[in-house]
Amino acid sequence: MSAGASGTWDEAFAEGYEQWSAHMTADIPFYVGLAVEAAGQGDICELAVGNGRVAIPVARATGTRITGVDSSPAMLAQAQDNACRAGVELDLRQEDMRAFSTGTSAALIYCPFRALLHLPTWADRRAVFQRVAEHLAPGGRFAWNAFAFDHHRAVTLDGRHDEDAPVPVTISYAVGDNRIDLIRDDGARSSLWWATKNEWLGLIDVAGLELEALYGGFAGEPFTDNSREYVFVARKPPR
Repeated sequence: MSAGASGTWDEAFAEGYEQWSAHMTADIPFYVGLAVEAAGQGDICELAVGNGRVAIPVARATGTRITGVDSSPAMLAQAQDNACRAGVELDLRQEDMRAFSTGTSAALIYCPFRALLHLPTWADRRAVFQRVAEHLAPGGRFAWNAFAFDHHRAVTLDGRHDEDAPVPVTISYAVGDNRIDLIRDDGARSSLWWATKNEWLGLIDVAGLELEALYGGFAGEPFTDNSREYVFVARKPPR
């Protein structure tokens, strides 16, 4: 849950990010596995690289330099520090993921930790998907995950003040706008806009990509009516 698009991420949320993201570990083997399969076939690029939580293990596993895109200077600084401590090299770029550029054809582009949900509109996401399609090599993959809206969880969390968060926040749901706001006690705000399965499938279609897989979790669980996570893999058709 890091920065991807300028204007939709409050830099104050970089404080405590290590603690915010500490619980998310199941996605790392999933994205590492895709990266190992892509190694040697083209560039590997992570959108919304954040503090390097996923990119650093990917770089270790593949032995290659991973391109990391993020709009947040604070998060990129954390990624650089973490990469140096880990002894890996990341090609970190401060860019909006709606207009990023890798410079070469990519075998894999991925966007972990639900970061595409920081984009407020379908048009914003369409711009990302079209950019991804332009930069993927034929047969290259695009992978991402996002939560499926859970109305039971929304009822429980809406209006709740979470004092146990790394920095205390109030959680607010704006159902009419498909938006969740995390509002820190100091007024800093981070928002996410959820999307339906059909919206994601529509984005794949308009970008000229093909659905390879939709899982309900990072272990490859089938996606069912009871799934609460979308884990997508799309592919650019071969020439």
